[in-house]
Amino acid sequence: MDAVGVLLVRNLRKALRTPLLIAFSLLQPIVWLVMFTQTFDRLAGDPQFRALGYTSYVAFVAPSMIALSVLFSALQSGLSMVTDMDTGMLDKLCIIPIRRSSILLARVLADAVRVMVQAAIVLAVALAMGARVQAGVGGVLAILGVATLFGIAWAALLNFVALHTGNAELTMVVGLLFTLPVLFLTSAFFPRPLLPSWLQSVARLNPAEYLIDSTRQLMNFGVDWAQLERTVLVLVGVGVATMSAAILAFRQATH
Repeated sequence: MDAVGVLLVRNLRKALRTPLLIAFSLLQPIVWLVMFTQTFDRLAGDPQFRALGYTSYVAFVAPSMIALSVLFSALQSGLSMVTDMDTGMLDKLCIIPIRRSSILLARVLADAVRVMVQAAIVLAVALAMGARVQAGVGGVLAILGVATLFGIAWAALLNFVALHTGNAELTMVVGLLFTLPVLFLTSAFFPRPLLPSWLQSVARLNPAEYLIDSTRQLMNFGVDWAQLERTVLVLVGVGVATMSAAILAFRQATH
């Protein structure tokens, strides 16, 4: 575990040495949060919107921006893996007398820390803009928890892509296909009942929708334990699948 701790600190320091990347994954969700709340602010007064129980568009769309920050953070994790491969750092880490699983575990833990901090910042901005978390302090912790679970699962997916491609450009292209389309195939900007029927069906199969739904419930209405439990189970299931794939890809890349 000492090796995991050292590598965890190393990965966090590496991220901090490129503050523009961190700023990018934070700036776009915050800009979108401000832009969409200004553009669709009148939606909060729409009878259909209010009939669903929503009174604030800021509180409605903030969960989507938290999801977006997590998606960008996961993309950066994959690109960081490619950088370690290109610079030979991954090979150097593999010859150190430590368990190779420690290398991947430390990266996952670093991603979890980064995701949690970024989600907290986006949530803080939303609160400063007038949103509230109806579930209270416990709801805030639950939001950060499910965001972290989703971040781990998605970062593992992007690391899987990076380990298979070994190419920054290709990882970026594939990563973007796993970022914005995933977000737009949810109820990110409009309530699900107001979406086309085909999009409602697709959203139900999208892991990002579970994060957005649970966060939106916690912010706008309070705790729904059944929904929260379902979200955790789905995200854990997705995380197990993507982590398993990443571990196999890591073994193949470092054999």
